[in-house]
Amino acid sequence: MERVMLRESMRRHIRRLWDRQERESHGEFIAEGVRVCRELLYSRSYRALVVVIREGAGAEVRRLAQEFIYRGAVVYTATERQFASLCSTETPQDILAVVSYPVEEPTWEERMLLLDGVADPGNVGTLLRTALWFGWRGIILMPGGVDVYNPKVVRASAGAVFHLELHRAQEAEGMLQEIQKRGYVLLGTQADAGIPLERVRLPRRAVVAVGSEAHGLSEAVRQRCRIFFRIPGSGLIESLNVAIATAIVLYHFWQSHGASTFHAGTRSRAG
Repeated sequence: MERVMLRESMRRHIRRLWDRQERESHGEFIAEGVRVCRELLYSRSYRALVVVIREGAGAEVRRLAQEFIYRGAVVYTATERQFASLCSTETPQDILAVVSYPVEEPTWEERMLLLDGVADPGNVGTLLRTALWFGWRGIILMPGGVDVYNPKVVRASAGAVFHLELHRAQEAEGMLQEIQKRGYVLLGTQADAGIPLERVRLPRRAVVAVGSEAHGLSEAVRQRCRIFFRIPGSGLIESLNVAIATAIVLYHFWQSHGASTFHAGTRSRAG
């Protein structure tokens, strides 16, 4: 693989993608790390425009970079100092990619997960990873939450972001009307709801809404929910972490509705 050193102009461009407005302006975001970049190779909706590897990176990273070259990406080599300036972690994994936003509109799955104002990048990334594990490919992201293309979200998702149908709502009311128009039943998690999770049966077209730990579901979403349910517990602490609570919910639906009713399958490399 021919070595092309990272230009300062490109370094500055990549660094600017830490800012949400810059990501939206350019339609690009950053994906960091070996696992995340490997998942990007499997994606049919996303592609790498530029890949940067650290000078002296190991054989695994160099092989990964070569695969990106085969797919049309430009690969640069960065000095250790340059590379560290682009990454969000103290111990970077020697590779990152600049990824283009998907061109095609996301599809509407029969069962969707709605994230209402979840602001912590680690939680959102974990939610995306968990949703994909249990076959929930459709994700609705309401306003007020962290940007799904924030580098910390992408990293925490372990690359799951590349395999999901992401519906990024510009404003809440319009998205809620769209959900209703398409015939979905909106269900909400609520700590004091009368119905326990084990009694909930999913409608054929369902959207399950989870809110932030600080504020729960927004008033707009609560007003549209037809069913509220709770996760039974000891009550010795006020609430569960939103990512853990959602994992419990999705596991319950996976068990009670049968794994075959959810989208499962093997990945195939795009190419």
